[in-house]
Amino acid sequence: MNCELKQAVKNGTVSQIDQSVTKNGVKITVKEILFDDARLSVGYVEHHGQESSATNPMIMLDGKEIGNPIRHWSEPIDKQTTMHSVTFANVGRFPDEFEMRFQDYRSLYQTSPGSTPEPWELTIPVKKSVYKETRVLKPMITKKSGELTYTVKEIAMTPNMTAVRFEISFPKHLDSGFYQTHMRIEDEKGTKYLPGGGGLVKFEPTETGYSIESIDSFSSFQTVPESIKIDFTREESEYNLPVFHKAKVEYKPTAEKPIVLKRSTSGLVKITDIRYGSDKTEVRFQTEGPHPYYLDLFIEDEAGQKLYGQRRLVDRKTNSYVADFPVIDPQSDITFVTTFSESTEPKYDPELQITLPLKP
Repeated sequence: MNCELKQAVKNGTVSQIDQSVTKNGVKITVKEILFDDARLSVGYVEHHGQESSATNPMIMLDGKEIGNPIRHWSEPIDKQTTMHSVTFANVGRFPDEFEMRFQDYRSLYQTSPGSTPEPWELTIPVKKSVYKETRVLKPMITKKSGELTYTVKEIAMTPNMTAVRFEISFPKHLDSGFYQTHMRIEDEKGTKYLPGGGGLVKFEPTETGYSIESIDSFSSFQTVPESIKIDFTREESEYNLPVFHKAKVEYKPTAEKPIVLKRSTSGLVKITDIRYGSDKTEVRFQTEGPHPYYLDLFIEDEAGQKLYGQRRLVDRKTNSYVADFPVIDPQSDITFVTTFSESTEPKYDPELQITLPLKP
């Protein structure tokens, strides 16, 4: 399970399920479900044998597919087993109690018995957990800036996640794939909530343009704040070229003296060991910083050829991994490379700023 679900298990805010189905030699086991006012998360294990398979889970409610998840995280445990967690934002989208149909999305598009493998499906009753720390607000506050109208409809704050449901309306000439929405939340002390992804709820044409309803998710609060400030903007996105960080291997790395590279704007990867074998090259490393599983790491050999490895989680507590790379001559010169795109800070529109009290 990912770090969020692991923490929720420790806090006792998940339901243990352990329900399985086997199709086409692949066993899917749902291990835990986290369902509160902000989110619905499903942690499951896929045992696929020697050959990896692609799972594309979806959730059905009243015969209709719930839109795309805001997060789908996967991590190999070993060559035959993969851990997954998939998270959908709630904020009023789900009833408090219902039968969840958790299935492979291919079942909707299967046109003939031989077109795709037989899909799997599990039916699991779920019930929303309510915590004393939960805050659900329905401010229905509308702000306007130029030709953009923005309404904050509902906010759910739980010990597991913060989610904001909002709607924007704009004219047709502002409908472009180059436009992106950005939201930022901070409390009265200036503490910013980390963004966690978003999802589309509804897209509708209007007489003059379009209306879009979405949900953005953020990290949970440590203690219930006295108030929150929500900044928002919709602006044309800028394309940023990827940034490469390189570190040549000039010594044998250890935990005490690792090879360190940046893996994101504020995250690091530390190479702690390299083991050269006759069938593979094993690299051990740890990640630090936000979203510890986000990593694009490869090896560049003397000829400039890129070598990619298959990683697996060793210890979630320390974010330790092992990656198996192709066989490499121990005497050759190699370089570790990470790549990521630097993001520019959005220019939040002061006319769209909203401050909401949470405590009387």
